[in-house]
Amino acid sequence: MKPEINFYAVEEDIVKAMAPILLKIIDDNKRAIIFVKGNDSIKKIDDSLWTYGRNKFIPHATIFDKDFVAKDQPILISNQEDNINKADYLIFLDEPNIEFIQSFSRSFHFFENSSPCKIIEPNNFYRKIDGKWQKIAN
Repeated sequence: MKPEINFYAVEEDIVKAMAPILLKIIDDNKRAIIFVKGNDSIKKIDDSLWTYGRNKFIPHATIFDKDFVAKDQPILISNQEDNINKADYLIFLDEPNIEFIQSFSRSFHFFENSSPCKIIEPNNFYRKIDGKWQKIAN
């Protein structure tokens, strides 16, 4: 079965755009890996998830955290193409290799401007219109 790959064109803060999907994943008792290549990106996403809302945060860990067991985390931010936390879903901001993407039944690619991943074709393409995600192509 071909994996489902969803592209999200983001015109706002990427973590704000990802947050509803991350919360849904946690609510469904599933797991996700957020893949980025740079250590600075890991730090930025980590900081943003801890301060997601005025009175809430999104539970997660990074590949660098020593206080948490990575394999036990519902959301893991990593720069390694390894499914350490046995994630159900892949969320990627930077382009991993195609084999890593295809090892998940469902993936979400968030990108700014007009620079989507070039190695795969999306099943669905979303853009935020009037504050709501709208499917614009599939």
